[in-house]
Amino acid sequence: MSHNFDFPQNVMRYSKLRYLQNRVTQCVRALPESFAELSDWESYRTQLLGFLRERLPVWELGGERFGRVVTSAPLGSDLVLESVDVHFEDGFFVPVQVYRLADASAPSGAVLVCPGYGQRKNDADVADIGMALARSGLVAVTVEYGGTGECADRPDLDTNVNNICAAGELVGITNVGLRVMTNIAVLEYLKTRREVDAQRIGITGLCQGSMSAFVSAAVCEELRAVAPLCGATNYEAIINEYCNRQGGWSGISMYVFDMLKVADLQHVFALIAPRPLLVQNDIIDLHWPASGFEKVKNLAANVYDLYGAGDKCAFKYEHGPHLFAEPYITNIVAWMSEHLREHAS
Repeated sequence: MSHNFDFPQNVMRYSKLRYLQNRVTQCVRALPESFAELSDWESYRTQLLGFLRERLPVWELGGERFGRVVTSAPLGSDLVLESVDVHFEDGFFVPVQVYRLADASAPSGAVLVCPGYGQRKNDADVADIGMALARSGLVAVTVEYGGTGECADRPDLDTNVNNICAAGELVGITNVGLRVMTNIAVLEYLKTRREVDAQRIGITGLCQGSMSAFVSAAVCEELRAVAPLCGATNYEAIINEYCNRQGGWSGISMYVFDMLKVADLQHVFALIAPRPLLVQNDIIDLHWPASGFEKVKNLAANVYDLYGAGDKCAFKYEHGPHLFAEPYITNIVAWMSEHLREHAS
């Protein structure tokens, strides 16, 4: 029995990556590209939120959220820097750094700062955004994630993160979900601080921290303003483009099982609507393909318009390093200052 297959080159017909890329393409073709009515979006939104909360997962943290100040010291003449252990769950803590004005007279807005892959909470550029936010009158908290800084279990980052991902897979917790729950624990702690207005808390993040930020905001409406940096694209572009060139993202730490059967990342971004959303990407950043950025931008514009909130959604290409640096810092500080000011909706 003969088959009239048109065989491609060997590397193609044997490649399991190419096989799975075909499956990815089939999945994304079935996803909605836009929504004609707000009711259509809200129905889909309910489905997607349910999926994310189950699959990440998002759960109720046990115990009380409190912080133990480890050190506190003046930072220049105007700021105070605190190292704080924030209670997570079951006797485990999240180490963070808090930047605040030394002479704040009333509760202010606050911003969670999510470092990128392998970045520590006190890396130089993370400190730069923390200080800039604090000097604008906001409280800033920089978060430490698993495998880095004080959360490192071993010296080699990639193995440490891979081990965390593997252990999480066995108990039904994705690494994305673990980062989201870390952010939620820090959010709950911030709400207990006298310097912070609990109704005015936002989030920003760089690279993998960008994904930590926008996924957290997607499932947690208490995050009132969102500014992901150098981290907007979608899974389709990563798998079908980036994996063919530079090799793709590091490990599996940014993936969610079965995700493309329900949504891609542009749909997750859209969950933030109608809250203020500033998205910045670097024009020369190969980690976040432009085709995915455009799909995120287009769907966000569609959904924000359905809410009559197109002015609260901004997408920018800038030219800068893959860091919390200029011009990004100025843009983020201005966005957060505007949308977390007193009485901002």
